[in-house]
Amino acid sequence: MGRYALTAVGRDRPGIVAAVTKALYEHDCNIEDSSMTILQDEFAIILIMSGPDTMDISSLEGVLKGVESSMGLTIHLKEIEKEAAPKSPESSHLVTVSGYDKPGIVYKTAELLAKWNANITDLETKIIQGEEKKIYIMVIEVYLPEKVDEKVVTDALKTLGDSLGVTITIKPIESYEAL
Repeated sequence: MGRYALTAVGRDRPGIVAAVTKALYEHDCNIEDSSMTILQDEFAIILIMSGPDTMDISSLEGVLKGVESSMGLTIHLKEIEKEAAPKSPESSHLVTVSGYDKPGIVYKTAELLAKWNANITDLETKIIQGEEKKIYIMVIEVYLPEKVDEKVVTDALKTLGDSLGVTITIKPIESYEAL
């Protein structure tokens, strides 16, 4: 079995998921993991799939070029190395950020988390129109290595939030399971 990563981005419209997945289905591909979402007026797909060793990759790429053209997408297909890195650990913590929107929130938060070798496993952002200004909301799922002192990270995130004028919190994910 070959494994592949596929990305597709284009102006949102009905039928995108059907068109892309039909091409994969017709080439005996199996979608193993995926994320598909609308970001403002753009639709984005990222997925990991497998296909039989006998799959004609040139044929699949040709069909995907047709989907690109007919649906107004940009599609990229990449083969994943057979000796890929081990699977990333599961998320252990949830980081939330909220406050008035400004450039640098994602970068500075991600940079701070990287100092502790925290692995960001999922990140979503949204802007909501507030009464005065736009409110920025970010939710990050992260794996924080066990050897890292959670209090040190919590304090550093609070200090960063104060400097950015936003609120940043971090909580273990298991504390949310009881809710």
